[in-house]
Amino acid sequence: MEIEVTRENSQQQEERKRRMLPLMETVGSYGANGYYLTKDGKPWYPVMGEIHFSRLSEYLWRDAVAKMKAGGVQILATYVFWIHHEERQGEWDFSGQRNLRKFLAICRQEHLPVFLRIGPWCHGECRNGGFPDWLEKREDLRPRTNDPAYLELVEKYWRMVYRQAEGFFYDQGGPIVGVQIENEYGHCGGLQGKAGREHMRTLKELAIRLGFQAPYYTATGWGGGIVPEGFLPVLAAYCGAPWDSSREQLPLNGNFLFTHYKDDRNVGSDLHVGEETGFTYDTEKLPYLTAELGGGLQVTGHRRPFVTGADTAAMALCKFGSGANLLGYYMYHGGTNPEGKDSTLQESAATGSPNELPVWSYDFQAPVGEFGRIHESFYDLRPLHLFLKDFGHLAAQTDSVLPRWNASVPEDSDSLRAALCHLTGKEMGFLCYNGHQRHGSVRERTSQFEIRENGHTAQTPPLHLKADGYGIFPYATEESGGLPLTFDFRVFSSNLQPLCALGSDVVFFGEEEPEIVWDGTGEAICISSREAAHGLKYPEEGQEQLFTAEGCLMEEQGKLILLTEHASNEVKIYPQGETEIHFCREVRPDGTLLEVAEGEDYVEYEIQIRGEKTEWLNDLWIRLELSGDRAELYLDGKMCRDWFCQGKPWDLSWRDLGYSESARVRVYPAKNPGEVYYEVPQEGETGIRQMKLIPEYRLVIRG
Repeated sequence: MEIEVTRENSQQQEERKRRMLPLMETVGSYGANGYYLTKDGKPWYPVMGEIHFSRLSEYLWRDAVAKMKAGGVQILATYVFWIHHEERQGEWDFSGQRNLRKFLAICRQEHLPVFLRIGPWCHGECRNGGFPDWLEKREDLRPRTNDPAYLELVEKYWRMVYRQAEGFFYDQGGPIVGVQIENEYGHCGGLQGKAGREHMRTLKELAIRLGFQAPYYTATGWGGGIVPEGFLPVLAAYCGAPWDSSREQLPLNGNFLFTHYKDDRNVGSDLHVGEETGFTYDTEKLPYLTAELGGGLQVTGHRRPFVTGADTAAMALCKFGSGANLLGYYMYHGGTNPEGKDSTLQESAATGSPNELPVWSYDFQAPVGEFGRIHESFYDLRPLHLFLKDFGHLAAQTDSVLPRWNASVPEDSDSLRAALCHLTGKEMGFLCYNGHQRHGSVRERTSQFEIRENGHTAQTPPLHLKADGYGIFPYATEESGGLPLTFDFRVFSSNLQPLCALGSDVVFFGEEEPEIVWDGTGEAICISSREAAHGLKYPEEGQEQLFTAEGCLMEEQGKLILLTEHASNEVKIYPQGETEIHFCREVRPDGTLLEVAEGEDYVEYEIQIRGEKTEWLNDLWIRLELSGDRAELYLDGKMCRDWFCQGKPWDLSWRDLGYSESARVRVYPAKNPGEVYYEVPQEGETGIRQMKLIPEYRLVIRG
């Protein structure tokens, strides 16, 4: 297959020079130009992951931050929901899981930068989009406008938020490097045109005056979102649309194509107002940044999508190949709504929303679930994130080049789906391939690619492009001198994917017999795809090592930790390829599942757990295989957790339940197909088919 890279004309060269100029004043280490973000004066391609501190029990915060870092997240993003902190006017609550200051302290200790999303309106499937009920009931106010009475209330709220965040901003030596103003403004509510831009500028000026100083200020860029000068737009893409009013399978999703169209028109279609659906800014003058790549999908009362790890990872790769220069996931870590004082805090029909969400669960099918359970997408995304951590400085400088023969519609199962992330004028880059289409298919094949620029040709080895597979392959012409993955390693072609650098060595992964052409003093280390998905870099004796094991490897407070379901574990360490065996005493929990009642519209069970709490038991997962529409869990007669069935098991955390030895679960019958779209049909009798207890061990590998 041939791909021609067209030489730039003089006008295009001048435009490139203009876009390379700084967009704004560089603040300390952080800056941006029209192509990418910068850090320490160098191109920076970060991965950002969303977590909501107030939707997570505070005892999980440090664990959550460590898992996100282990997954390759370089920036943490979090909303500050107004209703979580001032549910009753004048009664402020920043205690317990609402303690923003404590959460930011953990982020600083773990050296993880933060984007603080301060609203005042957030959405996030929160009640009233995060507005307190008392604010919604004020008929004398015009929220989300420059109404002085509204701005006065916003100022009071932001002053309280700033008290929590003071000392944690970048210029104060803290982790906060970005602030998002509002959310979906001009798209889901708010004003449009000149009035909308004036309001966004007013909010930013207010935030800065109150002390919210940060290198980056972002705003929603999709679907007519208002992005005035001085803001960086952030974009979105989801593999489905659980907010869509349809009760049937939706058309095939175009986010699994390589395309230069940057909008996802399905996002926010339930709340979209106004006529604008495109962009309110020049997309060719600002970097392509994302903040809402679906790390999964939240379920609603009427739609139950089932999201796989491949759905999430393939879509992320497509956005990378399409030119995105920041991969931001919403959500990366799921959560659980806090308990309200006067109401439940989820988005629901009771507040005029078209969507009915669980009272408690905001699991989102995210890479890390609401109680800290690692989902398959965590491992599926990890190789891409390791790649970007070490080679993102190269990737950030590339241009997205789409072949003329590329598939242009998701229904096309025969045409190739490929893109180049190409270093224009340097005759090198990365070839991206996607063979995964959610609810569809792409034909498997073996192809060899020729990339031509300036009369020179780079050639890949024959690549086995699997149906349902996806990947990134380096290339370079002989005349270019090779793609510099490290100072001492320049690659010309490979049939395996680059994963990370270990000093001057480069780790590649895949299942094929290696065909790698490189030059330099480094070595090519080849590992399996599974090892790559479970790998983590950790320094040892002053040298970078890649550790890999079955389970989640993470670094926490200088220690290398393995979370695993196995009492005996094999840990492999590269570059030497050495193997270590780590083990602990096996825990054998005992549990009983009893059907105890049958109501008019539910079946009720009692769960009894008898287990040993040891220093190496991190958690005990109570896995319930359910048939039905939804389930509720009760402790001491009070409903405290819930689940909307979508085809996956409900993994409850024994730790989250306070190690209670007994709980009750109610399961409600599945609804008719015309009422709810179940992507995985709920078949069989209503109830719990099976309960399984899964110990999760915590092993210290180093430190």
